[in-house]
Order: sequence, then C-alpha cells, then structure tokens
Amino acid sequence: MEKNNNEPNKDKEIEFISSDYSSTIDLSFKIIVIGDSGVGKTCLTIRASKGIYTDEVSGTIGFEFFPIIMKYKNKIIKLDIWDTCGQEDYRSLIKSFFTGSSLAIIVYAINE
Repeated sequence: MEKNNNEPNKDKEIEFISSDYSSTIDLSFKIIVIGDSGVGKTCLTIRASKGIYTDEVSGTIGFEFFPIIMKYKNKIIKLDIWDTCGQEDYRSLIKSFFTGSSLAIIVYAINE
C-alpha cells in the first residue's frame, strides 16, 4: 500500500528542543509522578526527559524536576515533570506538588 503524500509524516510531528530554550512558550503543563518508593518513577522520568534508561538510581528525596520542551504542530510546549519521593516520611510534602498540576502519573509495582 502506498503512503498518501498529503498525510503528515508522523515521525517528524514532534521535535524536541533543548531545555535551555528561552523564547516564547505556547503551552505549559505541570506533570507530577507519584507512587511508592522503588517502583520506577525516576527511571521512567529520566527515560522520558533524557531518552536514556538507567536502573542505577538512588531514592529521590523531596522531588526532582525535569523540563521537556518540544515543538508540535508549530506550537512550543513545555512539560514540567516533577518526580516525587515515595518514602513514607515525605508523604506530607507531596500534597503541595498537586497544586497547579495538569496531570498526575501514578506508578506502581504489580510484583508485590
């Protein structure tokens, strides 16, 4: 089957831009990643923001912040990803991260 030349190239619809981009942002979203300690929140966040996978990460204390800036359909979009800690001692801090969030990603393990 031949590809219709009028269809946009799906592989090139999203262009990632350096996180030090300082011009106009069209859309901005705050995303929090929550879940118990050791379920892979940081691994998923690093994979999404840096394009690499590593299973050699230490536990997050408080939170880690990962910005992703991309161009999609001529719009500049910024995703502010907040990787929250999973330890019970810091649970009270997580509530404050929900404020202003556009999306929460819940990560959990099914092997326990």
